[in-house]
Amino acid sequence: MVAVDTLKQLDSPAIQNTLFAASDLSGGENKGRDECLLLEIPTGDNVKLTARIFDGRPDDPHILFLPAEYDSLETIGLLGQGFKGLGFTFASLDYRGLGLSSGVFSISSMFTDAETFYEGIKAWMKDAGRSGGLVVMGRSLGSAVALDLAVKKEKELLCLIMESAFNRSRDYLAGKGLDEQSIPEGPLFENRKKMACFKKPVLFIHSPRDQIQTLTEVEWLVVESRSKATQFQIAPSGTREELAMHVGDVYLEFVHQYVNLRRGVRPKLKKRRRR
Repeated sequence: MVAVDTLKQLDSPAIQNTLFAASDLSGGENKGRDECLLLEIPTGDNVKLTARIFDGRPDDPHILFLPAEYDSLETIGLLGQGFKGLGFTFASLDYRGLGLSSGVFSISSMFTDAETFYEGIKAWMKDAGRSGGLVVMGRSLGSAVALDLAVKKEKELLCLIMESAFNRSRDYLAGKGLDEQSIPEGPLFENRKKMACFKKPVLFIHSPRDQIQTLTEVEWLVVESRSKATQFQIAPSGTREELAMHVGDVYLEFVHQYVNLRRGVRPKLKKRRRR
């Protein structure tokens, strides 16, 4: 689905350094080993990708997470430990050249590496006898990678989750601080076009004060969804970076219930108190 040759225009060091300026997932980062399982996944070009797995119950859903450009081991840990506490398994990809993955980072490689990550997690699940359903989730730039992957693997998924997504690529890149003249011409991520091809349910999570993409802009992406079960959840917070740090019980429980509904599990009704 993604035009890798087109996205190679974003692989310049200046663009990549600007987008990932707020991330602490620098090459060779060794923190965070003790709180999760580490799975090495080989690629076809001799790179070893690392997946950080917070393992929940084997028959509960497995969330495959594509991080944002500003994600850190702390924000990934918040999601991982939170979902694990609810029984879900959460697996996050260290993009090549970042975290514990080998190779040289590039934006264009994120999309093909996401497929390798997906197949690697499926193989791990099979070997471990894990039968839970699959959910793809992405945040900010990772939401574009997640959408591309979800379109390719649609039949195998329960749903897609997109936090702090974006509609128009040029607006997103300009909002991240790129000079207008350095942004390549022509189609780049093509999120609206891909969303129109995806028929499974989508959960959108977005801050009303997001300075990169307004609620109105994201709504243009939401309306392209083909599923009647798609939901747009507004999360009270400041910037999209701040939203990543506001993963509390309400956030986790809402996602938990949404994913469970996709597999036919309804929340338990609370007993009414007798007067």
